[in-house]
Amino acid sequence: MRNDRYDPSLLHELDRLDLPGVPLDEAEEKKVLALARGRANAKRSRAVPLLRRVGRWGRNAAVAAAACAVLLGGVNLASPALAESLPVVGNLFAWINRDADARLRSEQLNQYAGTVEQTAESAEGAYTVTLGQIYRDEDWLRLSLLLTAADGSLDGFDTIRADADGSMPADTRDASGTLVLGDGGAIMQEGQGWFTRQPDGSFVMGLNYPLFLDEWTPEELTGQTVTLGLHGLVACNTEIVAQTTHEWGGGLTQMEYHDETPLEGDYTLTFTMPAPSTEGVRSYTGPQEQNGVTLHSLTATPAAAKLDIQVPADGSIQLKLTTEDGTLLKQERGEGGYVDENDPASDVRWTHYFDTVPEDCRTVTVTVYDVTDYDAPDGYEILAEFTVPLA
Repeated sequence: MRNDRYDPSLLHELDRLDLPGVPLDEAEEKKVLALARGRANAKRSRAVPLLRRVGRWGRNAAVAAAACAVLLGGVNLASPALAESLPVVGNLFAWINRDADARLRSEQLNQYAGTVEQTAESAEGAYTVTLGQIYRDEDWLRLSLLLTAADGSLDGFDTIRADADGSMPADTRDASGTLVLGDGGAIMQEGQGWFTRQPDGSFVMGLNYPLFLDEWTPEELTGQTVTLGLHGLVACNTEIVAQTTHEWGGGLTQMEYHDETPLEGDYTLTFTMPAPSTEGVRSYTGPQEQNGVTLHSLTATPAAAKLDIQVPADGSIQLKLTTEDGTLLKQERGEGGYVDENDPASDVRWTHYFDTVPEDCRTVTVTVYDVTDYDAPDGYEILAEFTVPLA
């Protein structure tokens, strides 16, 4: 080995890594070296634009296993914490969860999801998309994906949009991100899918599919062959230009896209629909009542927190879910209807979904707001507040 590969700053960063006790495969060794080299490079003086969180680890950042053993010297490459140190296919949900703006954040989803590791490459071979993990409960199917580049073409970008520029074809089965079932049915994703850049230069994305919007039974879905197609990918840099947040956590974020660059290639991945998991599920069954509001139940799975609540029809109701330490669990969506469908003055019973409750949290607080003026800082009153134990 040539002496110019012995970089003291690289060796220092390798020694600082908190790595665990299982032997690494070649891909993991490459990621260890890439992460250490990126940290070493980051400490050298260089200007990095605010919107371009560039991690320029070259294609030569990894070395072969034999060379790696020499280069690393006394660094322990057999350690049990790698899953939280680098984005590999078996721990992608952990990295997705680190983004505060991730939809349906879940600290424990990584623990319960099954690993798939199926890949699809662009025709030119420049980019590879890997389906990493799958988790399904009674209401949600959640997928994690990894995108990597064989060259440095993505070094200048922080985001890859996977929504085909928001276009919707006449046949929804052809939409980017849609799941097509073996029986011909289709399941649309919740929101838009974006890959976000990670420290080693790869990109990760979580896709969420609300199964409760369709009429399939759990048995009808389980075991079906599912095809996921991604196309119309666009690399870009994002900028938040305006943001408002209300007391209950809702609000509006306006973003702009810069340096938009289409990526060639379509990606097709297939998997078998798993049965709904019941592991890690906690729940509370009421009712609790305050000021005409009835909390019927709350269920926390590794995928999401599900709230069943009934409120008066004559108010503008907003909900907030917080943990014991006051952490906000963001709301994803709500579905509701009149208790008496023939009486528009009857109560409305809602099912709302939020970021899931961390496993070490035993009690959550549900706050119910009646909003009179969305533009005024104090344009609301607290109608009810419930303390909910989970077991």
